[in-house]
Amino acid sequence: MTADPFPGIAAFVRAAEARSFTAAARLLGVTPSAISKAVSRLEAELGVRLFNRGRREVALTGDGEDFFRQCRHLVHAAEDARAGLASSGREARGTLRACVPISFGQFVVGPALSAWLAHHPGVKVELMLTDRYADLGEERLDLAMRLGEVPDSRLVARAMPPHRFVTCAAPAYLDRHGTPESPADLARHNCLAYVAATTGAPRVWHFVRGGEAVKVRPEGPFVTDQAALLVQLAEQGCGIVQAPRYLVRDALDAGRLLPLLTEYATVGPPLSIVYPQARHPALRVRLFVDFLLGLGDRL
Repeated sequence: MTADPFPGIAAFVRAAEARSFTAAARLLGVTPSAISKAVSRLEAELGVRLFNRGRREVALTGDGEDFFRQCRHLVHAAEDARAGLASSGREARGTLRACVPISFGQFVVGPALSAWLAHHPGVKVELMLTDRYADLGEERLDLAMRLGEVPDSRLVARAMPPHRFVTCAAPAYLDRHGTPESPADLARHNCLAYVAATTGAPRVWHFVRGGEAVKVRPEGPFVTDQAALLVQLAEQGCGIVQAPRYLVRDALDAGRLLPLLTEYATVGPPLSIVYPQARHPALRVRLFVDFLLGLGDRL
């Protein structure tokens, strides 16, 4: 063993937790090749193979799992001590890369972002708007927002408040086609469907009343992966839409859209903020996560 094995151990622990040299490099602020070299040196010093290496992921060997259990606490303890000193009395600085769903970014994050940036002038935010699944390691993201369940145990997931949806249509459409009285009636209507970029399938509409849950697969003349466009078409009288409340709030207030089936609760898929596991994420990351969580009352 060398006199100072800790850098290699830190690289090893982070790669083991992330199952990726690229993600570990992002966490430690170095290149993936630096992580690979540090781990290779550590393997040579120990005389064992710690990882089975794949194209995109790495997996611990039996010896690697044993070593990981023994030394993980060393890295975390050092991070605790360092973070306690580093964050004391400091303001957030650096570049933060984040990814959020398109409509959420435009209609919820956007209106509140200028105030956050003014309060944290040392932070540069690079915000991507996309509804597809973004890989944090490959795309060098500090955090992202995910619709649906988050099965990846390598990520910390912070749940947003329930994503409330509204089923609605324009008065002109209802004058021509009538008003549905139950979810079953939607089968006789033009339903404007949102296609999730992650699945390629139209999102199922959910209705709950008195403990009874009803699912409706929307059928109609138009399908898209842009929720705001669906709302525009609904306002033009093209059909019925089920959309996040923040997307239709103004149209409802102005009477351009009318709410339907209001006796049913309509909650959308879970919405979570995810970021790589770390005992002490960077201050700018913690502050931006808190900012996003604070937007929950706008959903």
